[in-house]
Amino acid sequence: MVMAATTFAASAQLYVGGEVGFWREWQKGANNTEFSLQPEVGYGLSDKLGIGTVIGYLYNYSDGIKTNAFVVAPYLRYTFLKLDKVNLFVDGGFGFATYKNKVSGFSDDAKNAWEVGLKPGVAINLTDKLSFVTHFGFFGYRDADEEEIFGNNGVGFDLNGNQLTFGLYYNF
Repeated sequence: MVMAATTFAASAQLYVGGEVGFWREWQKGANNTEFSLQPEVGYGLSDKLGIGTVIGYLYNYSDGIKTNAFVVAPYLRYTFLKLDKVNLFVDGGFGFATYKNKVSGFSDDAKNAWEVGLKPGVAINLTDKLSFVTHFGFFGYRDADEEEIFGNNGVGFDLNGNQLTFGLYYNF
């Protein structure tokens, strides 16, 4: 048992990182701003399996309506292919968001959104300590009081450009 625990601890690896995004639209009379800050922490249990969570903040301003959201999204990561410095993986997890809309200084009641599904991704190991990571798409189920947080309600897969995210990880 001691040998198994030592092997497990030797292969384990802590990583921190996350994703940040900003978008400002002003064409054709639109007045929209989006911002997201989504730090992430994870723990590699082995070469193929890891656990982690995203804890983040999302902000959206659209024609006088401000939305502030808090997001928590734990996941289990399975790396199914390693090619030199490139890893292909899929995150299976559950995301939950709580948010409020504010119009002209008045807030509505808190609303909730959640999703459960798979998010495929690619990690490019730039060095032993630094990785560039991207997620592309979503396969699963989403439901929200309003559809502005995770996207459209329903079940299926979504591989459009709005589902593409980029981040950096620091591996300890």
